[in-house]
Amino acid sequence: MPELFNLIQQNKKVDKNKLAILVLWFLVNAFFFIKNGIVTTGEAEKYIGQANIFLQTGSVSSPNLWFYFIETGLIAFCIKFHASFLIIIIIQFILNFAATLFFYKTLLFLFDLNSVALAGTIILLLNQPYQEFNTFLQTESLFYSLTLILSCYVIRIEKISLKKIIIVLALLLIASITRPTGLLFILPVFLYLFFIYFHKASRIKKTGILLVFGLLLFFIINKAMGSGGEFDFMLPFRDEDIICGLPSIAHSASIKTTDNGNSILGIFYYVIHNPAQFFRLAWLKTIAFFGLYRSYYSKWHNIYLIVYFYLIHILAIASLPYLAKKMFYKTAYLLSLIFITWLTVMLTCDDWHNRFYLSISPYIIIISMGVVKKISKQKKPV
Repeated sequence: MPELFNLIQQNKKVDKNKLAILVLWFLVNAFFFIKNGIVTTGEAEKYIGQANIFLQTGSVSSPNLWFYFIETGLIAFCIKFHASFLIIIIIQFILNFAATLFFYKTLLFLFDLNSVALAGTIILLLNQPYQEFNTFLQTESLFYSLTLILSCYVIRIEKISLKKIIIVLALLLIASITRPTGLLFILPVFLYLFFIYFHKASRIKKTGILLVFGLLLFFIINKAMGSGGEFDFMLPFRDEDIICGLPSIAHSASIKTTDNGNSILGIFYYVIHNPAQFFRLAWLKTIAFFGLYRSYYSKWHNIYLIVYFYLIHILAIASLPYLAKKMFYKTAYLLSLIFITWLTVMLTCDDWHNRFYLSISPYIIIISMGVVKKISKQKKPV
């Protein structure tokens, strides 16, 4: 009987936590929906335009735009059937809520404390710029939710099965045609699953698998980089862009490049032959990426960004020694997502609205919960 009573009490706590998450999620998203309505201006205009082109021609105006097709396709559906764009916003809300619950369950799985899982989820829901994209007719909301579901699913995998591989591949594919940065998740996901499944395999077998995967990934990334349209990977270096689309010099810089700068080899060639400029810009982009401050934001918005995110950064750094001992591979996976996004920014440019950083902010929150778990364990019951 005591065991049954304890189980009932635990279930009540979990239900209360989920209810609290639901209420806060609703309040946050209701606030942004009332404040913004359905945002169809700015970048949303690009996807609406491409949806109309797709309906007229059966294609998009440039091959690179297929990497944004999920949002474009949903908009095209609404236009075709004269439906309200509210349908897309509802889909974004539903997927965001599902990702939030995945996030909560993953924190519970990793740290085995309701209080830690609830605290981390509340912090995510209070991530104002992250949540606000749910009301925008852009790719960010769907991309953030899909990649968060993907990562939460991946780090809970402890045994490989065909079903799990299919689910992971499907999520990677959908994420990659929601935003091209979905391709960045391929390497961390593969390496995490590789070390789980093949850690006892022979060195020859491991090397062969890594070689085949490396060649395949090289081909995929190279193909994506060369898909044309607005993709010009040398432009941020010629214009010395820290923030994409904002040149920091009046005239193009004289840099050494290959004939095909839109390729992995083209990027390597640039870095090797222009090291002084690359490392200077990389440092400035790093400050913009992790610093989050923007001169064109209001004073109070910048204060919010600094207080909210810097505290999470401090907690995450303090958590690393603890997490490295308790869950090395899972921590390595989360850090690899942060690193590869940071590296991509250094090799391109940072975003006007911190959108690249926001995509990895949930993983920094997960890491930051390590020190919260450690402190919670050290508390003595009264």
